[in-house]
Amino acid sequence: MPPAIRFTREAVLDAAWSLVRREGPAAFNARAVARELGASTQPIFRLFSNMDELRAEVIRKTDRVLCQAMTERAASSRNPYVSVCMSYLLFARDEPELFKLLFMRDRLSEGDAVREYRHDWGFPIIEASIGVDRQTAIRLYERSFFYTHGLAVCIATKYMPCMDEALMESLVTQNLHAAATQLGIHLDEC
Repeated sequence: MPPAIRFTREAVLDAAWSLVRREGPAAFNARAVARELGASTQPIFRLFSNMDELRAEVIRKTDRVLCQAMTERAASSRNPYVSVCMSYLLFARDEPELFKLLFMRDRLSEGDAVREYRHDWGFPIIEASIGVDRQTAIRLYERSFFYTHGLAVCIATKYMPCMDEALMESLVTQNLHAAATQLGIHLDEC
């Protein structure tokens, strides 16, 4: 009778995700994941074809966690776009290693499986909540996202370690208004 399978694909993924969450993307390797799992490397390579496949799954799981936080926060907000930006900044603050995994890596050197993260969550929200056409929403999103991303990088890398939520929201809102003004869009209260 063959031995019972002790580890599932989900268990290996959870161990890898926990490792990266705690120690960062640089700590991700088969031995470290196995140690986190409390096993040898055999279950990893039995359940995943290679470490690139496991890494891609860790990235997808991280993306789902961030998207869920953004969706939940936007659903209860009077300004969904500002709330999405706030979710992004809070993710950088609260999960800096996962933020680095998603947004601070060389995408050109990676395979297509891990380069699929997209930024299409921003401009549809602008389009719907502000009431502008798609092209204007994309231009407003670009002007505001790059600012928000830079701020998030500063937060995740502890360049600006003590920024509170009120200041974050104020900066994001001011930037959104400035970008809208630059494009000739009048925003109602945000």
